[in-house]
Amino acid sequence: MSGRSRPAPDRGHTARRWCADLAMGARFAVTGGREGWIRTALTALGVGLGVAVLLLAASVPHLLNGAQERHRARSVVPAAQGAGPSDRSLLTAPADTAFRDRPVQGRIVMAEGPHAPVPPGLSRLPGPGELAVSPALGDLLRSPAGRLLKDRFPHLRITATIRDEGLTHPGELVFYEGSDALRRPDFGVERITAFGDRGEPFRPGAPTVLLLLVSCVALLVPVAVFLATAVRFGGERRDRRLAALRLVGADRATTRRIAAGEALAGALFGLLTGAAVFLAGRVPLAGISLFDLGVFPSDVVPDARVTALVVPAVLLCAVGSALFTMRRVTVEPLGVTRTARPPRRRLWWRLLLPAAGVALLLPRAIGGPGSGDAASVRLILGTALLLLGVAAVLPWLLDAVVARPAATGGGSQSWHLAVRRLQLSSTAAARSVSGITVAVAGAIAVQMLLTGSLSLPDAGQTTTAAWTEVDAYDGAVPTARAGQMSSLLRAAPGVRTAHALVAGHAAPARRQPAPDPAAAGEGEAPQPYPVTVADCATLRQLAPVGACSAGDVFLAAGPDGAAPRPGERLVLDPVGSRGDHRVPARWTVPRTARRTTAWPERPVPGRDGRGLLATPEALPPALLAHADLTCLLRLDPHTPDAIEYVRNTAARITPRAVVFRSGPPGPDEAAGLVSRGLTACATAVLLLIGCGLLLTVLEQLRERARLLSALDALGTPRALLARSVLWQTAVPVVTGLPLAVGWGLALGTLLVRIAGRPPRPDWWSILALTGTAAAVVLGVTALCLPLLWRLMRPDGLRTE
Repeated sequence: MSGRSRPAPDRGHTARRWCADLAMGARFAVTGGREGWIRTALTALGVGLGVAVLLLAASVPHLLNGAQERHRARSVVPAAQGAGPSDRSLLTAPADTAFRDRPVQGRIVMAEGPHAPVPPGLSRLPGPGELAVSPALGDLLRSPAGRLLKDRFPHLRITATIRDEGLTHPGELVFYEGSDALRRPDFGVERITAFGDRGEPFRPGAPTVLLLLVSCVALLVPVAVFLATAVRFGGERRDRRLAALRLVGADRATTRRIAAGEALAGALFGLLTGAAVFLAGRVPLAGISLFDLGVFPSDVVPDARVTALVVPAVLLCAVGSALFTMRRVTVEPLGVTRTARPPRRRLWWRLLLPAAGVALLLPRAIGGPGSGDAASVRLILGTALLLLGVAAVLPWLLDAVVARPAATGGGSQSWHLAVRRLQLSSTAAARSVSGITVAVAGAIAVQMLLTGSLSLPDAGQTTTAAWTEVDAYDGAVPTARAGQMSSLLRAAPGVRTAHALVAGHAAPARRQPAPDPAAAGEGEAPQPYPVTVADCATLRQLAPVGACSAGDVFLAAGPDGAAPRPGERLVLDPVGSRGDHRVPARWTVPRTARRTTAWPERPVPGRDGRGLLATPEALPPALLAHADLTCLLRLDPHTPDAIEYVRNTAARITPRAVVFRSGPPGPDEAAGLVSRGLTACATAVLLLIGCGLLLTVLEQLRERARLLSALDALGTPRALLARSVLWQTAVPVVTGLPLAVGWGLALGTLLVRIAGRPPRPDWWSILALTGTAAAVVLGVTALCLPLLWRLMRPDGLRTE
């Protein structure tokens, strides 16, 4: 009988004891008087800020899917090939434009029957002269800032407002213009039968996936470090209370369970606080638009699977951090052995994290970005390990920095007080600053990746000044009106020069392309020659034609050497003539045509100056029935809104005109915008972590209230202690920032190599990030001074 075991009662007793210890720790978190409530409130606030960011990140998939679904719902479904008009068909043409670097998406519509499809967000199609606009566009048109944009729709009246289901985000500028001038399907005009193309979903390319993954990791790793710091607030007071419990008979395992229960209670309050902050911020978030991107409050919904992982992860982080903190703290009945000199920190295992990250990323940097889930997992793990390596190396580096001044013996009294305090509690200091260093390193790496991906000019672009190009594609404006179009644009405010040209194609008359591509045999015709008709001043911009006069024709061979020959018979615009069944015009190249070459570099981006170049007197533009009409403009950089005047003039010529700027400034401006946006996001993360640093310093000051009172009673100047607090916050930050900058540059170089681009650091953004971190230190010190003055009172030495 004595050898029989009774496992069930033992297991039940153990479970009850564990629950009782955890419950006692939770009671300490909420019933410890004002001190306990302040400590729990600090923990809940810190955890809540991190949880709110995690919930926002968990909402990104639902947010993107909602915007993509609404975007696809308004895409057009073309009618069957060869189908004629019906009572359910609609003619439409794109009419996109822009206003002060904000895209304005437009579409011209004309119903061919009473049951024509209606775009999502509208109850009926706008009629001729009517305009349906999004709420943001309507507000802009009614405001004084949109007066120039309103001139683009001079004879249209707003009759409807597009509802949310027809927009991708609240700030989107969209309009539908009713018309009766769309006669038949043509190039740029198509017949559709429905809205809502349900084809293949959009799949981002490898560079976009790389940017998204790295950005998410760079955002979430500092938040994880911040959470691990927040759950450790009030550690010293907790340890003294545990020592009192040891005095009344609790063993070490019991004290650890009580500490875990206290941390668990703070984390639970933090989860509730984070959920409240997240719900309260959904509606204001809809009013924020960055880079013409925004969200609907209904889209900001956390993914259920990710949320199910966030809750236990935060609770486990709280319990694990509490137990990990106590691994080198000996809680005895007579006190806490914390002030003994800790063992020397080892560097080798801290370097294993970045080494593993480099091992995961280096093969991709050498062999290319790769694709698939396995490549994405390696990228995420490698980036996260490298960023966590900053937090792992920082404590060792801080110990090395504060140990050296102590050996030299130099410096002021405030410096010695700060250094001595850092020697006693360097772990807490490094822990509070590690979030800032990780955030700076991640922001620098993502900034390098973005700048390297967006700042390079496209192929064919040069460093010459940018052109502004106005295009009327595929006969939107008759070629006979080229001179009129050029005159109107030249008269617009801010236009210095205007060059008009007509661009089409020609094929040798001996072998025309087959009318039906399916019927084309093996002997297909060669590629058509580009044809450009313009005056001599314009032709000189495209190719080195030399002497030029009315009636001249030039033949410029391309890289393949193909060019028409003098006396050759050509079919003009053979491809465009099929849509309306016209007989294509024929034209013979004059035997006086002179050969020339294209410019070594394209002076006009997108145009290489090859093919057939002719003046209007030699080749009448009217023979090119379906040609593109283009005006190349030089704008006065000192005229405000010159590009807007050009867009207004082009819209009066034809609503289907396309206006865009060409040349290197476009990509450089985009890279600058993205870089500034990234700096703003990184600054927001630094401010968030600065709040955690402030809470940490306040908590440490409260822990040292009796010591500060003793120093004040001994006559220590308050300014000396204030400078000491400044040194205590500045030394870890100044130590961590060079480490973060170097780490971020190394990680950014690896990521840029993976993307196949050369590294291009943006030193101004790096300077802004480091300056923000320094400002956070000064702000934390300034906000801590009122509490410091309050604690420096002699009555703080009174005991009862």
